[in-house]
Amino acid sequence: MDKRVEKTQNAIKEAFMELRTKKPMEKITVTELCKLACINKSTFYDHYEDIYTLSERLEIETVVRIIESIPRELDYTFENPEVFTKELSIAFAKNMPYLCGLWRFANA
Repeated sequence: MDKRVEKTQNAIKEAFMELRTKKPMEKITVTELCKLACINKSTFYDHYEDIYTLSERLEIETVVRIIESIPRELDYTFENPEVFTKELSIAFAKNMPYLCGLWRFANA
């Protein structure tokens, strides 16, 4: 991936997560996100259709990161559920900032 594209996407994601910790997704506007990320609205729309698409992509990335962080060496899901539960808990703990940010206001 081009470094400029990566830098832009990271700026968008960081700005979204910062705003998400302060307010529900429905209250976040593309304008305020772009201002915080120091990008133009057209740049945002080059990468994402809308705020909801951005959120969905971040949710998928977070779930994939959790799943990929669980060791696959042993098939312990049913044979040793304690180990699986421990590994799953560790994976969730490592991704807690994203989980809290993405779903903080889900039930509010």
